[in-house]
Parts: sequence; C-alpha cells; structure tokens
Amino acid sequence: MNKIWNRIGKHFIFILFFLYAMISLYPLIWVVIQSFKTETEFLQSIWTLPKSLNLRGYSTAFTTGKLLQYFKNTAIVTICSVLVEIVFITMASFAFSKLKMKFRNFFFYFILLNMLIPTPVILMPMYIQVLNMHIQNTLPAMVFPYFQGMAPLGLVLVSGYMDNIPDEIIEAARIDGAGTGKILLQMILPLVKPILVTLAILGGMGAWNEYLWAMVSISDNSRTTLSVGIAILRDQTASIGYTPVFAALTLSASVFVILYICMQKTFVRSITSGAVKS
Repeated sequence: MNKIWNRIGKHFIFILFFLYAMISLYPLIWVVIQSFKTETEFLQSIWTLPKSLNLRGYSTAFTTGKLLQYFKNTAIVTICSVLVEIVFITMASFAFSKLKMKFRNFFFYFILLNMLIPTPVILMPMYIQVLNMHIQNTLPAMVFPYFQGMAPLGLVLVSGYMDNIPDEIIEAARIDGAGTGKILLQMILPLVKPILVTLAILGGMGAWNEYLWAMVSISDNSRTTLSVGIAILRDQTASIGYTPVFAALTLSASVFVILYICMQKTFVRSITSGAVKS
C-alpha cells in the first residue's frame, strides 16, 4: 500500500511541475506563435495557430525596425559588462575569501547593502554623474552601472564558492614561492569556472534585458540597445504592424534560452556542488 501511495505521490508531483512549466512557458510560446502569423491572421484571432510559417514579421523587424543594429549594440554592451563583472568580482571575491585584511567583514557587508537599494532611487544621481563625466551615449555609461548592479550578488556567489577551497592549498603554494596573482590565475580560477559561468549567464541576462537605465542613459537611437529598440518598434505598430514586434521579442528571448540549454549542466553543478570534492 505504501508503494502505491509513493507512486501516486511521485506522479502527482510530476504533474504539478509539468503544469508549472507549461504555465511558465506559455507566454513565450504564445509570442513565438504570433511572430509567424500574417498581420491579418493576428488581427482576426490571437488564439489560433498560423496557417503557415510566415517570416515577413522577421524581415520587417530587421529592415524597417533596425533590429540588427539593436542586436549589435546589445551584444557589445552585454559582452563588455560580463567581462568587467568576471574580472572585478573574481578579484574582489578572492580578496574577501582568502586574503587577510582589516575590516574585511565591514567592507563585505557594505557592498551587500547595494542589494537593498531600489534602482529607481539611484537612477537620477547616476544620470547626473554620467552627464557630469560627459559619457552619455557611450559604452562606459552602460557597462559600469550594470557591473555595480551585479556586484553584490556576484560577490556572494563567487566568494561563497571560493570558501569551499581549502586554505591549505593556498598556503602550500605560498611556501613554494607562488605569489598572489599566480595563485589566483593558475589555482583558484580553474576551480571556480562553474560559478563564473553562472555569473556570466546571470549578468549577461541582466545586461541583455535591462530597459530602464538603457532608456535613460542612451538618447542616440543608433546606439540604442535591444530592449529599448523593441519599445521603439512597438510604437511603430500603426505603420509596420504587430507581428514584427513579436518577431523581435522571440529573437531577443531565444538568445539566452539557447545559451542556458547549452550550459545548464554547468549552471546546475555550480549551485549544487563545491569547488573541491572531499
């Protein structure tokens, strides 16, 4: 009897997770379906399937909507943001986790306080600072605020991962004459690759999808990122229709969906395991 109830419980849990997955995926599936419709099919009904795979919406998004330019701008911002995050967060995490310094805990928790500050609160001071530094519509105006926003979470993830690395390994390397830079690059960095992949995915998603700061700090349409570009495309529905907007949303979402599918094993392993197995 217990085996029967256990089997029923497992099937019930599976059904619950399946329903949750379907509910979560349905908006994305719905958007993809609309992107392959003609404008007439979309206006007639938003719940029916397209009669054929129509790619006119994608073509319009790239030609009239300048989607390729927005993709290029967003890719540059995202890659630069991820590189800056990985370099600075790795060095800071190593310092907080493995180096002895005064007031280490104070500075660590002081950085974490940034997680409690809502973005709209610091939006105006950040914008004024960008204007005073004369870097509006430039790459640094986008990259460093994204790094500042990701730094607290990245510090928690990477430093917590480094805490699992035995200090004896570092002490042995110092006895052999290895300096701090060599220890970080040749010993620590290979061990923390899984969590750096996780950091890259999370930071990349944040930079790729960020809208508020991109809208405020960039006024030149030729340097607009994808999230703001899609909003511009949405405002042109009277002339180009709705399906190009759905096509742009589909392409934007598919980038990190594909990236996550390709790297999900590393992503899961970095969360569920330590850097060194006992």
